[in-house]
Amino acid sequence: MAYQFISLREQPQHLPIVAGWIHGEWWSDTDTPVQAIATWLGTHLNEAGFPITLLACAEGEIAGSVSLHETEAEDRPAYRPYLGCLYVKPANRGHGIGVALVRAIERHARVLGCGTLYLNAGDPVAAFYETLDWRIVERGYGRKRLNIMQRTLAPGGQ
Repeated sequence: MAYQFISLREQPQHLPIVAGWIHGEWWSDTDTPVQAIATWLGTHLNEAGFPITLLACAEGEIAGSVSLHETEAEDRPAYRPYLGCLYVKPANRGHGIGVALVRAIERHARVLGCGTLYLNAGDPVAAFYETLDWRIVERGYGRKRLNIMQRTLAPGGQ
């Protein structure tokens, strides 16, 4: 199946679905309501292309999403911007959609003039990003003891 990668701004009807994914995957054990995630995603609907959420779509269905936004480490001002909220529906995993979403957001970041991206990842997920040329720059960050990872973007390349 061929997937298109489009901005949430182009398909805003999917915002509640993506908000639900993000809330369910990362925020369901907190006091943060899904509406707060939806409000945050609403800031990704602007014309400037930053922040942005990209969707993997096929045959009118969305299979995954990824965001490019300011930060997930407010106390680390040098670590900006951030790739975040990479999510692929369980039924669509194992087909390269996650890799394609990461590469699509990297391309978008290059177009915006970003030379470096960051993300937070737990140990099990860090290995996935390491295969995509991301490297750990800080371990044990925050209350969840995550790894902060960095990817230097080569101009015009992968």
